[in-house]
Amino acid sequence: MDELPGLLLSHQPLKVRQGAVELILGYTSDASSLVLLTSNKELVHSVWDTLTDKDKELSVTSAQILVNITSHNAQYTAPEETVPQILQILHNSNSTHLHNSMAMILNNISRSRDQAEIFCKMITLADCQMFVKMVSCGQEQGYLAAVLGNIAVTEEGRDHLSHESVFPELISCLTMPGNIIVRRNTARLLRNLSFDTKTHTVLVGYLPQIVYPLVGGEEIDEEDMDKLPIDLQYLPEDKCREPDLQTRVLLSDTLFQMGGTHSVRERYRDNNYYELFKNYDQWEENDDAKERIQNVIYLIVQDDGEVDLRKEGEVPQGVEEEEEEVVHIKREEESTGETIEKQGELNGSKR
Repeated sequence: MDELPGLLLSHQPLKVRQGAVELILGYTSDASSLVLLTSNKELVHSVWDTLTDKDKELSVTSAQILVNITSHNAQYTAPEETVPQILQILHNSNSTHLHNSMAMILNNISRSRDQAEIFCKMITLADCQMFVKMVSCGQEQGYLAAVLGNIAVTEEGRDHLSHESVFPELISCLTMPGNIIVRRNTARLLRNLSFDTKTHTVLVGYLPQIVYPLVGGEEIDEEDMDKLPIDLQYLPEDKCREPDLQTRVLLSDTLFQMGGTHSVRERYRDNNYYELFKNYDQWEENDDAKERIQNVIYLIVQDDGEVDLRKEGEVPQGVEEEEEEVVHIKREEESTGETIEKQGELNGSKR
């Protein structure tokens, strides 16, 4: 393995370099070989250097190697060196063939709170705007949505994501058709934002959009209908609720955390959200999901006085932030293509 860095040098014939990266990619499919590979810092740096190679096949394979390396342990990626390079690639419209892999790498290196804190110090509001634009336009499979959910556990990340230049487009991803990864991670992001009461002022302004996935087409009395927000009135009878259970649970958790603020509870009451939550509770079949929305209903019907249940900026006790799952690319021996193997579920509701 010591001779591999030399085979990746730009003066080597293209076939030699392509053969070397294919060999290295093979090493990343085996845990013990991956440990050996990542212990060779010169080799890892050489792979990073080939990302911008003019040969797209070579650069794509190198990107897949780096996805697998960062899935093994993000410590093998020095953020101060790699994040600027990744951002440059994402900003480059001529590097779209690498965008999905770059999003996977960013997810892998921002999974824990500590990693997310480091990552947030290296990105700007403009970078977040770019991430959201790429997600909303479907320019990658949805892994950037997971990255946004990762950084939402940090104060700086929440400030970026709740900014007026970011949030309106971000909330539209909650109903993106055909992409459960994006919808679920957008809901996870909203849940993470809602832990911080300072974001409630922004979130409540988009309450109809947050509630919309939980609403069906049940018939509602005219008097009750008139109290609802205009965007939630007279929906078609065939209006379908969000089919993904985890997304529904995350949205109910978001509504519950928001309900800790008195002004939000008053909005629930004044705009008759009780009617919508009640219908959803009657429709929901999963016991855990039913309990989550029933917690929100309890906030509405209880006589709580005009008080906030949490102090501004206070994260609720008992909330344990777990690391987001890594993504790993696996080569199938009997196939010419690659499949993405998720250790656990990338778009799960763990955090």
